[in-house]
Amino acid sequence: MKYLEKLRRLWKPARVILPWAVLGAILFVAFWIRIQGVPNIPEGQFTGNDPYLHYWQAQIVSEQGRLPARDMHRWLPLGRDYGQSLNAYAYGVAYTHKAITVLFGNVSLYQVALFSPAVCFVFGLAVLCLFLYRAFGLLFSSVVGVFLATLPGTIERSAAGFSDRDSWCLMLGIFAVTTYLASGQTQSSRWRLFLTLASGLSVLLGGLSWEGFGVFVTVILVMEVWRFLTSEKEEGLGLYALWVCSFAPTLYLASPAYRSGEGFATHLFAFVLMPPLVVLGIRVLRHVLITKSSLADTFRPHARNLSLGLTLASLALALGYVLMQFDTFVITTVPLSQNQLMQTVGELNVPDYRYWVFRYGSLFFLGSLGFMSVSIRLWKNSGTILAVFIFLFMLTTFFQTRLETLLGASGGSILFFASLGCISLLLLFIAWRQREAPKQELIYIAMAVWFLLWVSLSRDAKRYDFFIGLPIAFFTTELIHRVGLSVTENLKNVRLLSASFRERLPLRVINVGIAVVIIASLMYWRPAGEHAERSVFAATEMRQAKPGDSLVAKAFAWMKAELPGTAVVAADWGFGSQLNVLGGVKTVIDQDHYIQHWIHLYNEHVRAATDPRAALEFLKTHGATHLMLTQSQPPEVFMQGELSEAFIPVYPTDDFTEAGIKVWEIHYPPDIEMDPKYLKTGFPEIDETLGLH
Repeated sequence: MKYLEKLRRLWKPARVILPWAVLGAILFVAFWIRIQGVPNIPEGQFTGNDPYLHYWQAQIVSEQGRLPARDMHRWLPLGRDYGQSLNAYAYGVAYTHKAITVLFGNVSLYQVALFSPAVCFVFGLAVLCLFLYRAFGLLFSSVVGVFLATLPGTIERSAAGFSDRDSWCLMLGIFAVTTYLASGQTQSSRWRLFLTLASGLSVLLGGLSWEGFGVFVTVILVMEVWRFLTSEKEEGLGLYALWVCSFAPTLYLASPAYRSGEGFATHLFAFVLMPPLVVLGIRVLRHVLITKSSLADTFRPHARNLSLGLTLASLALALGYVLMQFDTFVITTVPLSQNQLMQTVGELNVPDYRYWVFRYGSLFFLGSLGFMSVSIRLWKNSGTILAVFIFLFMLTTFFQTRLETLLGASGGSILFFASLGCISLLLLFIAWRQREAPKQELIYIAMAVWFLLWVSLSRDAKRYDFFIGLPIAFFTTELIHRVGLSVTENLKNVRLLSASFRERLPLRVINVGIAVVIIASLMYWRPAGEHAERSVFAATEMRQAKPGDSLVAKAFAWMKAELPGTAVVAADWGFGSQLNVLGGVKTVIDQDHYIQHWIHLYNEHVRAATDPRAALEFLKTHGATHLMLTQSQPPEVFMQGELSEAFIPVYPTDDFTEAGIKVWEIHYPPDIEMDPKYLKTGFPEIDETLGLH
């Protein structure tokens, strides 16, 4: 026991240093893992198609100070309308580079873009860990941090080289939610104001970065609705109004996509700006009815019933809007998309059970159990019923493919939507009936909504599972924490131990030891998933450099050296932005999917050409000067017949017939005319504006 007393004395000064040391170690490990694949990436390349698009935009911003109204290097002859896209990430990369070069002049824009995913993830993780440390303590925040640092599912899209905007958006989502939660927990009016504005600024940047950022906004709105339902009078209405005003007017004025969205931006106003305004409206309406109106004395005793009625009415209107606009989601909402093009995108495939195990070990299952455990602990009997529907939700998402072998696809979908609907209604009922708020309840609500929304989206599209790591790690940590508390409580009551010994038991050390054993088992024990064994693999192998050291890369290098910058190369959409960056040429279509109909037309008339004249008309209408095809796209029509004179082989110069990649220069015959039908966008209102009848 003397040694324990010495440890206690040493512990006091260490308490100040330890949290920062632990946080620093976690952030270092997270960053170190995510940069392991950098040596495998050739100079100037990335590990995906979209990173080239964001790098291309960042180059334009760096050179010109801003993006043009239309990018006339892409989607020719119309050009890419930047008013219908959200490009804050490109601005962030470009201006970060400008700031860094003030101190380090030899840092290139490419290097900033290359490492930005890992840096953004680490910043977001740092803020999250600090927030959880203040709310739950060092052990809890450290466990969450360790899981997020090592889960393969959180590494793939945040590793250096995958310079897409996913990590940027996750960072902003974490900033927005944590600062909003912190603003409600602080007692200082100045800090509350500052944190509210910080959350609003994060939403503003997120809203200018990605069409899907409305999911993070929904997490905050559900917290506000929860407060609305659990309170008898309005508190913090002014701060909420300030939060809405800090981003809603600016988003509406700054981006045409919010005022008159087209394509993927069609529902931006309805999904990002309208919900916060509706919540503000019903809060103001209740405040007026219970305090200012002539019927205030009548409404005041029934404030909660009024809140529930207004909330249900708002949800009914939202559901009605979705049903009325359902057909437009076919092209604008990926999880509901059944169009042919989207079905060819691998990131939108349905994940199966093995996918979840590979990326999250056993944490996807334990996190669901932790969610159920929290529900029971916080809300007792109602929480037990809620846990049943959470279990069904888990079965219909993580075990979807196996469940559908028993129930069929329609049966599985019905059970999924039924469980999600029942969870939503039960949470409304719990909030309406609640009289005393459990400690840190709003944090649990935020994590629950984050879990439900992103897991629902991931159920039908692998692309979204990157965002589920946070709530899975949170609820798994909660489960581990409860196991540790249960063990230490039982040790206190063991009768075989003397009372004095039980009083001197280092319960905190025991609790830490239990957590370490469980975490190590989950990370490295095969039956528990051993996800840490795949951490470095996720950063080095799950995403390979594109185009890498391949024939395609050599073709791009030839274009950069031999073709003028005015050359327009028609190629498969996956090569679009790579051609802009690595080939230095203009393009017709790319992976941006700005005008999906053009990709269909290209595939029909060029990639799978059967009509030589239609192929030439399509290419001439889009101003193509060259055509690039790979060995996997070898239409016979380009190799023989009457096209031989129109298509002049230019690359490679040796053994062209057997080459795996071929580039032709196009010499159009005099009788080939442009045809406006090849410019149709697939959107009648846009076609009418362009005069394409």
